[in-house]
Amino acid sequence: MTGNMNRRSFLKGTALAIGASAAVGALSGCATGPQPVAQAEAALPEGFTAEDFEASAAEYEPISDFSDEKTYDVVVVGAGTAGLPAVLTALEEGATVACLQKEPTTISQGNNSSGMILEESTENAVNKWMQAYRKAVQYRTNLAQLQFFALHSGETLCWLDKMAEEVGYPACTYNDTTRTYEEEVASFRRHTFGEKPENHGKLIEALAGLAEQRGADFFYSTPGVQLLMEDGACVGVVGKAQDGYIKFNATQAVIVATGDYQNNESLVRRYSPDAVPFARKQVNKTGDGILMCALAGGWMSHVGHAKQFHDMDSAPKPIAELPFLAVDMNGERFMNEDIPMISWNLTLSEKNTAGDDPGVFCRIFDSSYPEKIATWGGTAPKPEALEKYIPGLVENPKGVYPDLVNTHRCDTLDELAGELGIPADNLKASVARFNEMCAKGKDTDFGLDERFLQPIDTPPYWGVSQWVRVSAICSGLVVDGNYQVVDRERNPIPGLYAVGFCAGELCGNHDWIYTDGMAAGSCFTSGRYATIHAITGALSPAKPVAWDEVKGLYADAPKAVGA
Repeated sequence: MTGNMNRRSFLKGTALAIGASAAVGALSGCATGPQPVAQAEAALPEGFTAEDFEASAAEYEPISDFSDEKTYDVVVVGAGTAGLPAVLTALEEGATVACLQKEPTTISQGNNSSGMILEESTENAVNKWMQAYRKAVQYRTNLAQLQFFALHSGETLCWLDKMAEEVGYPACTYNDTTRTYEEEVASFRRHTFGEKPENHGKLIEALAGLAEQRGADFFYSTPGVQLLMEDGACVGVVGKAQDGYIKFNATQAVIVATGDYQNNESLVRRYSPDAVPFARKQVNKTGDGILMCALAGGWMSHVGHAKQFHDMDSAPKPIAELPFLAVDMNGERFMNEDIPMISWNLTLSEKNTAGDDPGVFCRIFDSSYPEKIATWGGTAPKPEALEKYIPGLVENPKGVYPDLVNTHRCDTLDELAGELGIPADNLKASVARFNEMCAKGKDTDFGLDERFLQPIDTPPYWGVSQWVRVSAICSGLVVDGNYQVVDRERNPIPGLYAVGFCAGELCGNHDWIYTDGMAAGSCFTSGRYATIHAITGALSPAKPVAWDEVKGLYADAPKAVGA
């Protein structure tokens, strides 16, 4: 197929078997009313411990005493990047919907979404894009989930663009990362919502307001704590309110969108042990949905559990990808700097930190960095772009978290060491040693490639105090190609879906390799399309949004820099 294709022909032509599933659609016909809790006695699910539950809102002791009971077609657990698309989509599909949220407000990670625009792509190019992604993650991704993303992320992005425009948070920048394969294209777009970091969660908050206007009921400060099961099917969820347990019956499906488990240390030690020493960027992500689904027969993926280790707060992201001199908090060089940020954690965890946070270290460069980076074939941020990351230098800086910026510029290395909080003598010795090897043209300490051996000798000097922390853990429950939770025989559990970071193996690799906004994009997409499948048994939205309807929104929008 060489010409452009529309979404419908692509969906017809693909061999992916993630279309209608009788196991899901049948639930709406067999649920006849409020269902009782099925657990007769407390029993920990295979592979999980009491400690897991102690760190979570989920409860494994059977609950049978309720202060209230409510019935909806769909109940969504979690009001975030995956949960809100589920709520709004359920309304569009004509369902009644409730959303349970652990926190007193919406919570979301990320400020962008992305997707494959099928109307401007060819089937062959999309398949090649998927294969390139599989190669990037060492072929450890779940192919069905990758196909799910490729087929439905573009429409989800267009739908989100329309929703965002309606609530007053249109995308402020875009990034076109279309790939060309022998003149065939896989058209990929990424849109960023909210210019300031403090506005990143405002889109989700605004979408929740829109959902309430359209008839959704939100129950804040009401975590989901246990699923209601009957005859092997999920028929609802128990919410824990201040005045007791509420029984939420779901006549069609429960959509679990509770996020990852990074704040459940028991789960982290078992499934992501390399994350244990590092600080976490999120709070209250305690694996509640994972544990509730485990009690219902679900189980944890053994593949990947990729971790997003980030620090794009201290300095801009383009700086994080450059091989500048790295020193620990004792001012001593400790690694070959030609390592991407996604894998910094592997080297950082090997440092002798004497109990300190291994994610804290410094990187050093000088004022001639733009010219030096140009010799590497790269493009460096201009000094004025770095200045807003210097604490207190720029009034009301845009695009940064003022309390996390940690870049410094000083006339001498002694001053820079003082700003960074490291011993000046050690820093000067490390720079001198580095410059000595630059002069000789060989890094005999760590083997840094010769083209990166550029001396640090042009004041003023720059230093970034990095703080690498866990942003997200990108794996969770085993799900099928429709994000339906499966049992250990991989049979779908009727009425139960898990979306976003609490589900699946899309990332696959040990280090996160999501490209072009796929992290948030996969959350939006799984939330929207899993809900469509739960209600209709198919993957065709009642109110699809085409690229032609929204592409005009970006005619004058600036292209994202360094995205």
